[in-house]
Amino acid sequence: RPPSGGGDSAAVAVASLGEHEYISPWIDATRGQDGHWELPKYPCEMKDLPPDDPRAAPWTPGAFVQGVDNVDRDESNQIREWGGQKLWQGDRPPRGWDVTKFPEHVQALLKVPHMPGQPVKETFARMKALDPRRFEDKYYEEVHRDLVPEWPAHLLRVQHAESFGVHAAGAPAEWAGQEDEVVPAVYVTPRPDTVTICVGIAGYDSSSGAPPTVDIPGAEYDFLEFLYAKDQEGKVVQILPFPNHGITPALFCTYSFVPPKGTTSLTPFAAFKIRGVWRGSPIEWNPEVGSEEMQWFTDMEPALRAKLAERGKLQAKHKAEIAALRPPRSEKTKPVLWPENSWEGNAAKARAWDDSASRR
Repeated sequence: RPPSGGGDSAAVAVASLGEHEYISPWIDATRGQDGHWELPKYPCEMKDLPPDDPRAAPWTPGAFVQGVDNVDRDESNQIREWGGQKLWQGDRPPRGWDVTKFPEHVQALLKVPHMPGQPVKETFARMKALDPRRFEDKYYEEVHRDLVPEWPAHLLRVQHAESFGVHAAGAPAEWAGQEDEVVPAVYVTPRPDTVTICVGIAGYDSSSGAPPTVDIPGAEYDFLEFLYAKDQEGKVVQILPFPNHGITPALFCTYSFVPPKGTTSLTPFAAFKIRGVWRGSPIEWNPEVGSEEMQWFTDMEPALRAKLAERGKLQAKHKAEIAALRPPRSEKTKPVLWPENSWEGNAAKARAWDDSASRR
């Protein structure tokens, strides 16, 4: 988009953001002749600036000029230079204030100054200070680099589904003929640290006149619940839920993610509501390549590894660490005497009465 187009699209998007919402700096990006995406350039948000004013120059999301964009004039027409955001009230910092105690991305955020009359430019500058990778990679937000916060609940559900058995292309049970719809796949991508997992049929040759899969009664009501991948020890390294779309079912589901370091193989799994859990073919992976956000997963404690991994697939080192675990000491439950007319005392009486009545 040329600079003369104005920053209206970005400004409207930023102004309409709700809580926990994010606006991509690539909203008006263009692809160069070499095929690489380039961040857009916007005109200055301040209207009626003279052309020779340095603030009138087109700007790129995330970029600003110290001493130019953070300067304006006060009521007395004196030059005023704004600093970064304060984390205290008043003009002086509290006693013992040390900005180096904060994480690096917070320190970078505090250095971004206020830019009078340029709220969108200031917003993007703060976003870049927190995480510059979003401004370096157009597809950064489309790749999952850590497990979603709800992963423990998702894991319990797929473990329950797997307890009824896991199908595969070579063992489809009563769903023979529908393997193309339900067997997942995982494959490497041009990005050296990213893989893509998928399940379903993205399309087929309709000119052949034959349906892509065999019709089985009941399968038309089925839908994908979870699409996930496991590593060489059987630990779930990525899992995402998929909603039921009712009468317009999703025929193809996919997403991309960065596996944790230490992963040597990836096996895809798909959990369907009716047709159960299906396992795809594994692929090999370089254990030196992985997600920085999932370093906690790579260095997990033996107790957590014992819960997530399959005992028969544990590596020798991890198996020894888990074998060395000692169960926590059990503490004797001490009796509690509740007052005669307390709620707890009456509840204890009611339970004792129910027990005695059930034994009659």
